[in-house]
Amino acid sequence: MEVLHLKTEKHELHDLTAQVREIVARSGVKDGICLVYTPHSTAGIVIACGIDPNALTDVDRFVRKLVPIDSPFAHTVDPATDAAGHLKSILTNAQQTFPIENGELMLGGDLLL
Repeated sequence: MEVLHLKTEKHELHDLTAQVREIVARSGVKDGICLVYTPHSTAGIVIACGIDPNALTDVDRFVRKLVPIDSPFAHTVDPATDAAGHLKSILTNAQQTFPIENGELMLGGDLLL
C-alpha cells in the first residue's frame, strides 16, 4: 500500500491521476484492483472528464453552490469550512476502485481522478 499526503486549504480540487498511475506502475501489479481512498471526513474522491480542463472548474462551482461555506450549519463545534466539508464529502465518495490491467490503471480514455 502506498499513501499520498495532501495539504489543502478550505475548498480545493487536486488532480491525482498522474500520481496514482505512477503508484500503479511502480507496484508491479499486472492485473488487479486499485483502491483510492480518503480517511478524512471533509474529503472525497471524484472522477471527472479530462478532455476539457474546465470540467474540474465546473465540478468545483457546482459543489460550492450546493454547499456554501456560509450556510447556517447546525453543527458548530467545527469551523464552517469543516462543516461544509463534511457535507461535501457526502456528495462525493470516500473511495473509488479501478481495475488494473496489464500493469495500467484502467480509468477510461480521458478521465481524471
